[in-house]
Amino acid sequence: MNTYITNHMDDIKRALLGDKEAARRLTEAGVLLPCPGCRGEDAKHRAVMACVMIECPCGFMAAGYDLEEARQIWNTRAPILSAEEMEMLDEAT
Repeated sequence: MNTYITNHMDDIKRALLGDKEAARRLTEAGVLLPCPGCRGEDAKHRAVMACVMIECPCGFMAAGYDLEEARQIWNTRAPILSAEEMEMLDEAT
């Protein structure tokens, strides 16, 4: 696995554990964390009137004044993984 992907995977783990700096790096790279509802990675963004929304097909959403703010809100929601989920994530990487 190349360093770029490895660094993103590490930042994803950190962000899911509440690390705001890791979430900021992911946001700047245009990476979205998995959905807090379904854990899916199908969230998409769209403009809605005066804001940008990120929505998952399962119904979770985040909105901001622009795409970067919407990504930051999506990536910094409180969600913290359980110990079991973190172990499963570690095993998958």
